Amino acid sequence: MFTSYSFSRQISSLILLFLLCFSLYSANSFSMESPIIIAQGGSKSSGNAMLSAVESGSDFKGMTKKQVIDSYGEPFSKDTNPVKGRYDEKWTYSCETHNGLTYDCVFLYFMADRVVNVESF
Repeated sequence: MFTSYSFSRQISSLILLFLLCFSLYSANSFSMESPIIIAQGGSKSSGNAMLSAVESGSDFKGMTKKQVIDSYGEPFSKDTNPVKGRYDEKWTYSCETHNGLTYDCVFLYFMADRVVNVESF
């Protein structure tokens, strides 16, 4: 049997839980705008060619965004959240395994429209 005390205690707990969750996530985390742009179309497979080029010793440093796109296609995603002193934009290329699984395999970091760093996995 519910008493008014136990019911009010449950309501208080739910309100406290809601406020805790709301304080953990800022209002910006729920916004519709995101600095990460997901590419459309068949750009996922371009990561395999990019990874092969990185592993064979190709030097991407100094290439412009247009040169990268012309050579390897659009990236899977573009992150336009700059990291001060490190990069203005980060492009992620995704590779596809022989059984169809995809994973992020190459990251290009740009500063002022030029590649400044490359990471591959």
